[in-house]
Amino acid sequence: MSPQIITADEVPGVIEDGQTVGTDGFTLMGVADEIYAAIQRSYLATSSPSGLTLFHISGQSNREIGMERWAEPGLLRRIVGSHWGLAPRMGTLINDDGVEGVCLPQGQASNLLHAIAAGRPGNLARVGIGTFVDPDLEGGRVNASARQALEPDAYVEKVTVRGEENLLYKSFPVDVAIFRGTRMDRQGNVSQDGEAAGLDALALAQAAHNSGGIVICQVKEIVEDGEIKPRDVTVPAALVDYVVVTSDVVEHHRQSDSFVADPGLIGGVISDEALTRVLGSREIAPARMAIGRRGANLVKPGDIINVGTGIPGDTIGVALAENGLLPQVTMSMESGVYGGVPLGGTDFGAAQHPSAIISHSAQFDFYTGGGVDIAFMGVGQVDAAGDVNVSKLGGRLIGCGGFIDILSGAKRVCFLMSGAGRHPKFVDEIDHLTFNGREALRNGQQVFLATEDYTLQLAPAGWTVLSCDDTDEARERLAAVPLAAA
Repeated sequence: MSPQIITADEVPGVIEDGQTVGTDGFTLMGVADEIYAAIQRSYLATSSPSGLTLFHISGQSNREIGMERWAEPGLLRRIVGSHWGLAPRMGTLINDDGVEGVCLPQGQASNLLHAIAAGRPGNLARVGIGTFVDPDLEGGRVNASARQALEPDAYVEKVTVRGEENLLYKSFPVDVAIFRGTRMDRQGNVSQDGEAAGLDALALAQAAHNSGGIVICQVKEIVEDGEIKPRDVTVPAALVDYVVVTSDVVEHHRQSDSFVADPGLIGGVISDEALTRVLGSREIAPARMAIGRRGANLVKPGDIINVGTGIPGDTIGVALAENGLLPQVTMSMESGVYGGVPLGGTDFGAAQHPSAIISHSAQFDFYTGGGVDIAFMGVGQVDAAGDVNVSKLGGRLIGCGGFIDILSGAKRVCFLMSGAGRHPKFVDEIDHLTFNGREALRNGQQVFLATEDYTLQLAPAGWTVLSCDDTDEARERLAAVPLAAA
């Protein structure tokens, strides 16, 4: 039986108050924004649906639309997600206890969908031990209302398997799934062949279907049967209940924030020489570029690399192109994208001229299993023991995104930060524990930190100096770092 074709304004009528709604997307990639907008309008006009639990894997906004449309007091009772850095209204709602806030690592949330779909009790992993996700600390409950309403092990339980501590990310029913496709045929088979990232649509649809829930898809167009090849089907017709054909691709169905439909985001691999030229044409501040060069000095031929947003995404590819290593390594992002020119900001997760795009959960399987040789991440705060905070800065909740997952399995970790900023990054005590330096060393990982002036390595006794520029300014900034005793 084919899905029922409805308008976006009919979607709120099939969602009941208090249900758990799972959504797909990454920045604005794969976000069913027209459906989100209709739910927001309905709630503002009629106060329905209300009291929902929103479960999302990645951040899904460009600071204006996408997930920001859910940031209406009373629309949500609880939000379970990984990142709100590009959703300031939602971040404020969580900070102000307008909604119960639960933050889970992005990769674990992605894999949790598979557990829900398969009827398993949850997703078992060591990822998150010793961080704010650990039920011995916060259990992912990131505001007072969540801590009041939920026990520490409500979403994450510590269990022992074969004598080793693990975290069980616990399953729960998904009542409504909302995802986006590029095309749907008349039978209801959905293809995401125009999407710029590998997402979680199939697992989300299976989780809702097997929970006895409903599945709603937004597409650009409906095509004749046979126009979508079976191998190009992301979600089969049997899993889809309702479909909304978007009324405005530019406003509600963009490939990413800056691109409506760019073929370069889904293919068009270019040569190493052309890629080096593209990266070399980027204009990057000299101090920022100096940080990336120090980080790139830690890269070895043959490395598989992950780059996070911010300084890593802006500089590492350029630095590797400069030193001639770019053709000898593999660049990747948590969204499932390999190769090409990584995009940043509100387009983070996409790349121009990628060489491969795999599913979101498959990428995290690879990352947490130890597939990354070196991962580059930014820093909010860092202390003398090597603990790092990126999830709560200046009292504002941002979330961990894929930070915890990626760094849990990386053989080498390099944090990139400016040592010359107005606000010192090194602090006596971090505000939120997103990375546990001692746990990383116990796991046999190498941990580095690079600024424009110096490169450090973490040892059991604390930070040690690998190199420092021979200038008075560099030595002065290094003197402010809490180093391990000689």
